[in-house]
Amino acid sequence: MSHRKKIAQGQADLSLVEVKSKFEAEFRRFSLKRDQLESFSEFYDLLEQTHCLEKTTFSIYYRHPQDGDLLPINNKENFMHALGTATPLLRLFIQRGDMPEPVNGVTRRHVQSNPTAVVNKRLQISVPQDFRRVSAIIDVDILPESIRRVRLCKYNSDKPLGFYIRDGTSIRVTPEGLEKVPGIFVSRLVPGGLAESTGLLSVNDEVLEVNGIEVANKSLDQVTEMMVANSQNLIVTVKPVGQAPPEEKTRSGMEYRASTGKRQPIKEKMGVVAAHMEPIVDSDEEEGPLVSEDGVVHV
Repeated sequence: MSHRKKIAQGQADLSLVEVKSKFEAEFRRFSLKRDQLESFSEFYDLLEQTHCLEKTTFSIYYRHPQDGDLLPINNKENFMHALGTATPLLRLFIQRGDMPEPVNGVTRRHVQSNPTAVVNKRLQISVPQDFRRVSAIIDVDILPESIRRVRLCKYNSDKPLGFYIRDGTSIRVTPEGLEKVPGIFVSRLVPGGLAESTGLLSVNDEVLEVNGIEVANKSLDQVTEMMVANSQNLIVTVKPVGQAPPEEKTRSGMEYRASTGKRQPIKEKMGVVAAHMEPIVDSDEEEGPLVSEDGVVHV
């Protein structure tokens, strides 16, 4: 009877987070207070001690309780967001090795640990040590010309990604004909922001994937959470606006499947495909609530 009372008290206490952590075939369960850990490094050290991983490099992921997506925990921002989704259970998955990150030339660690590096008075031209790529177009060899995959990197900066997203309606060609489906679109770019300065995203671009996860059948809030969780290394697959609509004809060839990332043979009748864009409410105010009254979300 006392055991049931303790469980009921733990469920009623919203300040407690129940953690279920899995590393390979090993499971650990423990509880912690939401305000007990104030930084990601403290949380990393706690898991390191719990699973006895003092000499092992590992990465941390958590399962989103609503849509089941596996999202990373690698900084304070997405660590606090993971605690916010715990009601009260937080499911963690620990993997060996570092979390995949973009590699740009020679990193600072390699330069410092290079035994052949000698201080030389003669000036030399080399790769900048502090150079960091903030954007790139990737997977151009496997994606069709009508699809673009963009990588945006913040590198622990507090500066936002600098674009707004909204929900809307897109028209797709299916074997049954034209079909209206809900979609997520870029509604506005913040002047001087990361997205505008790179020039890789445009207003009314349709978002298809976020870090390999399709946004089809997901709400605007769910897509926003995915972008926030991956904001340090965001990979967005979009269908750029202004693509020339194909003429109505029968074609046979290859098509791109977003779910598999591969091209598959098809033979179908193509029609004019266009995205139905809703009116965009423009505003010069950059500060304010995350979600405005018209459903536009600032990322």
